[in-house]
Amino acid sequence: MFMFFRITILSIFSFFSTVAQTPFLSIPNDLKTRNRSPWDAFAVVDDENKTFAIFLDDDKTLNGYLYSEDLQPKGKFVSKGLPPIYTEIIGQTLKNGQIRLFLKNENNKNFGSVLFDFEREATIKTEFGFQLSDEVYLQSHSYKDKFYILTVTKRSSTLNIYTFDHDGKFGKKSFDFSDKNFGDRDNKTTRLDKLLTEYSRSLRTETSVVKIEETNPNTIAIISNVCKIYDRGNKFILSIDEGILYTYLFEFTLPELTVVVKNVQKKQLPSEGTPAINNSYLLGDKIFQITANSNKMLFTVKNLENDEILKQIELSKNDEITFKNSPIIQEGTAMASGERRELDETSQFLRKISAEDIGIAVMPIKKGFRITMGGNKTLNVNTHGTLAGQYAVGGTVGNSGYSTTYFNPAFTAFNSYQYNKSTRIECLFNEDFEHIDGIIPQNVFDKIRIFTLRNPNGVAENVFKMNGYFIYGRYNSREDTYQLFKFSE
Repeated sequence: MFMFFRITILSIFSFFSTVAQTPFLSIPNDLKTRNRSPWDAFAVVDDENKTFAIFLDDDKTLNGYLYSEDLQPKGKFVSKGLPPIYTEIIGQTLKNGQIRLFLKNENNKNFGSVLFDFEREATIKTEFGFQLSDEVYLQSHSYKDKFYILTVTKRSSTLNIYTFDHDGKFGKKSFDFSDKNFGDRDNKTTRLDKLLTEYSRSLRTETSVVKIEETNPNTIAIISNVCKIYDRGNKFILSIDEGILYTYLFEFTLPELTVVVKNVQKKQLPSEGTPAINNSYLLGDKIFQITANSNKMLFTVKNLENDEILKQIELSKNDEITFKNSPIIQEGTAMASGERRELDETSQFLRKISAEDIGIAVMPIKKGFRITMGGNKTLNVNTHGTLAGQYAVGGTVGNSGYSTTYFNPAFTAFNSYQYNKSTRIECLFNEDFEHIDGIIPQNVFDKIRIFTLRNPNGVAENVFKMNGYFIYGRYNSREDTYQLFKFSE
């Protein structure tokens, strides 16, 4: 069951008529065994071959359906599913109409893959002959017929990239940054691995890096992480905001595997009040930085090419927030009905966000930007088998136990609205970053959520991107079909 903001009955019905949603495709569940229904679903889009595949998992078999972009069926077959040793799908390679899914196990040490060949109606499983013992898995990146795993060596400032081709061959390249100075939140010199990892209760070293796609309407729940990887096709950028003085950027270019490192200085606040926290967000050639304590907030926009400051706003606790286009919103609860309230004072806003994980999200709109500023707290909620369960417990997919949290960043971004407690303001700026009046426009995820209000209790739900629009999928038990709906801005 989804959890949504409380929306008045009037606003719901006035918006229904404007939702840009159309039926896209209905897939018969005709590969099922006995009377089984799918619990989970995921999609793989092949832009080069102009095809997409829908996989339906009924916890017994994994059934694949391949279509062209003009919705002509290209193939389908039943497979035995993914090997049980692995718990998460982390990427794919695409070549000659084949799909190879890459997998990892729960402790991020073992890796494998499954090749899906629709032409031959066959799968081939591969276990890779290495284990991460002295390295920590950070994130992955997929681009055409190559797949990349990024790790950091423990007790060091060395990053490693494993490159896999579509045939299953792989190699490793290391980048040693021990000659560079990295600072932590106390401005003490530290190693790169300490900025990128954290320790769980079981004393295992865990990654804290999240995957970002800038074309998604990303929420505070996603972008409040201080370590991010930005997916840019033939490039990916690792950003680290764990330090107090700089945002560290590592831009990797593919397939050459070269890297450019840049330190972007952060504006500092006076040391009065609670200790300042900060974060950043990348969009194109610009970096948006936010710093706050209980007394002040500083918002800065810079050009990454020359460090030119394009915009700077300083806000004190006694000031009116003149650049916001929404109330100060506090929302989020573990209850299924949702909860939302509004705060009155700037001092409340600063106190809340400086006590949470601060973040800033930027989304291009017509002739400007929608910018979200605020803080987030993740709620510990034990759910399973729904969209909310997938995000709250790290991306677990239904009963099969597989996670697609970072295999599909669009799905994760959409689902991040659930089971997080955030405090935020929504702002509109023009292309010169001057504040403009107006109502915050609905984004595509708002439209999908309203659609699910009208059609609740979805099963095997999924959201993915194709050809510049978003597709929402769900299983229809009455018709025994998997239905896809297209949404646009």
